[in-house]
Amino acid sequence: MKHRFLIECVLIALLLPPLMVWLGQQPGLAQANLAIYDNLISLDAHEPSPDILLIGIDERSLSELGPWPWPRNLHAQLLQRLAAHPPRAILLDLFLDKPGATPEADQELAAAMLKLPVFLPLRYVEPADNASNTASFSPPLPQFARNAKGIGHAKLTPDADGIARRLFRQEGTAGNLQPYVGQLMASAHPLPPGQLEAVGADGWQRPESFGFTLAGAPRTYPSVPYVSVLRGEVPPEFLQGKILLIGAVSDSGLGDEVPVAGAGPQVHMSGLELHANAIDVLQQGRAITFAQGWLLFAWTAFPIWLVLLLFLHTARNALSFACGTALGWLLLCVLSLFLEHCWLPPTAPILGVALAYILWSWRQLNSLLLFFGDRVSALNAIPAGAFEPAPENMPLAPHLVENQTQALDRAIDRLSQMQALLSEGLWQMPVAVLICQDDGDISQSNAAAQQLLQAPAQIPSDMEQDPLHGHNLPSLLHRIAGSNPQQAVHWSQAFTEEYTTSQGKVFRLRTARLEGSSRTRSSTWLAVLQDFTIERLTQRKREQWLSFVSHDLRSPQVSILSLLNLYEQPGSGIDVSRLVHDIRREAQRTLGLAESFMDLTEAESGDYHFTETNAGAIMLDAIDQAWPYAKVRNISLVPTLGDDDCPIRVDPAMLTRALLNLLNNAIRHSPPGSTVSLCVNIVAEASEVVLTVRDEGEGISASKLAQLMSSSYSGLEAVRGDVQQPARNRGLGLSVVQAVVNRHRGWFDAYSTPGVGATFLIGLPLLDSNSPE
Repeated sequence: MKHRFLIECVLIALLLPPLMVWLGQQPGLAQANLAIYDNLISLDAHEPSPDILLIGIDERSLSELGPWPWPRNLHAQLLQRLAAHPPRAILLDLFLDKPGATPEADQELAAAMLKLPVFLPLRYVEPADNASNTASFSPPLPQFARNAKGIGHAKLTPDADGIARRLFRQEGTAGNLQPYVGQLMASAHPLPPGQLEAVGADGWQRPESFGFTLAGAPRTYPSVPYVSVLRGEVPPEFLQGKILLIGAVSDSGLGDEVPVAGAGPQVHMSGLELHANAIDVLQQGRAITFAQGWLLFAWTAFPIWLVLLLFLHTARNALSFACGTALGWLLLCVLSLFLEHCWLPPTAPILGVALAYILWSWRQLNSLLLFFGDRVSALNAIPAGAFEPAPENMPLAPHLVENQTQALDRAIDRLSQMQALLSEGLWQMPVAVLICQDDGDISQSNAAAQQLLQAPAQIPSDMEQDPLHGHNLPSLLHRIAGSNPQQAVHWSQAFTEEYTTSQGKVFRLRTARLEGSSRTRSSTWLAVLQDFTIERLTQRKREQWLSFVSHDLRSPQVSILSLLNLYEQPGSGIDVSRLVHDIRREAQRTLGLAESFMDLTEAESGDYHFTETNAGAIMLDAIDQAWPYAKVRNISLVPTLGDDDCPIRVDPAMLTRALLNLLNNAIRHSPPGSTVSLCVNIVAEASEVVLTVRDEGEGISASKLAQLMSSSYSGLEAVRGDVQQPARNRGLGLSVVQAVVNRHRGWFDAYSTPGVGATFLIGLPLLDSNSPE
């Protein structure tokens, strides 16, 4: 199929360019080219040369010298007048192929021509006016031809629409080609052999056409009346060294006016002024050449070949290539005309590019349709097992495209059911699973993986929105581990340790390579993040419990045994009442430690029951429970609740227990007669409620406070007997407070000044009735 498509492209490349060259010469495209040409040359007007002067046979000259034709001795007198101030060249735009009224006048004119470089035009004879029934040029009489500087044709040949746009450097019959008289005047060099423009049925030939831009509207070039020059009324500097064109102008009614392009719509110009424009551009080297022959074929064919090669290279951007090439060719056409003065018609190559795109797209779609038909048939032939959709009684369509469309719909239905089942199964898996590329980029992840690595506020519920898609799994693991990437081994083998997220989740990476089709260039990896959070939490709880049992609960029992051993020794001085008192103290200490540990366990893993309440009510409940202890210690509890309601959503019992721990701690470390202040404030900017407990005790130093509030400073370690106790320790009470605050998504902080007191703060989210959470 691929070879067939290439053969078709080659056929398009071979047949389309000749067709476009032929179409470019037909009336439709030819007129379009001329319209573009006319608009472009109107933008390329040039300044008229000051060396060109028209001596016009105008209405004034006819009225003063008499009706036309004038005697030829009058022209001789004009030439003798000009001989006094020799011009560079003179075009006497008069046909002198027949004798004048008197032989003397002809001789006088011929003699005057010897004094000046005079160029004479050839008269074109139509086939109907010729005895041989063929077109020809009628030369001037021998006496004029001998004395002329040069003789050439001055024939204006309009295009098919009647507008004069070009002249021919040579024109005539085979073996008798006559040069353009303006070419002779503009250059003294001989003409090179020109390319044959066209050969008429009568053998008339026009080699090497050229176009010319106009210097402006009619009467742009300076002009003086014939009679004024004849009478010497024109200053000599107007004549000397100039190129003079003598002939009929527009208002004389003698010469033919022809429509021209480049000077506005429907503009007519006299033949004499048209020759002035042509001679001017020939002098300046601005003559416009028209592409012909192999140049025209190459100009037409190359863009077609170029777009076909681009189509084969990158089919996806075919339309962009076609539009870009067409615009580029139009730009080259403009630049060629303005910079190189060469006219390359744009319509044929642009139309060829468009047809090449249409034909190529049609063949590509046809090939693609056949390919899809083969692949869909192969796909539907694969057994799908449980994923096989129910058969549909669909009638056979009369068209091939519709049949293939139905087959494709059945294949898509089967694949959709398989993909939906696989995606749903992956999403619902309780284990974190990710599908990664060979470089570690994540293609798909399930809800468990998103919850483990992203820690969203809510459990993910939308399979379509995958926040991990596009992320690099090795980079995420390095970020979690705080390590630098290692390039020694593949990422699937580089991560063998356990990793802990910022939320305390512990996991380990397991990978498996998925072997796909042999056409797949890169491997796909299945990454499973085994969650060991519960196992490690259980392990830590077990270690804490063992530490608590082996050290904290054991310490009071050791003290009791030591007291009993000391009591049994003679002369110890310990009576029964002291022994009972000390044993009771150690027993109460043991009971307090057990209760604190149970509180911590409940705070960290207990079942919280959240409800809407007021922060002030929680504060008052804690004060009521701490009041007996404060009364015994002679401590005053002073609450400041404020005027604003502070709605919060909390577990009242657990939050009250946390505040009670702070109150008991503050009462225990406050001197008798002092005050413990409690305050409830709203921080509107942060949408928070701040609960404050402030005492007037001995305070805490900055270093010990930092150690006390550090999450790495375990409360169990702080109460060990072998650790030096600070002035006040965090103990299990503050661990309970931290655990409760964390479960409420709040924060816990403290500040203190030694000798002044300490302040503990709890921040909780303010209840927002408009929030959906």
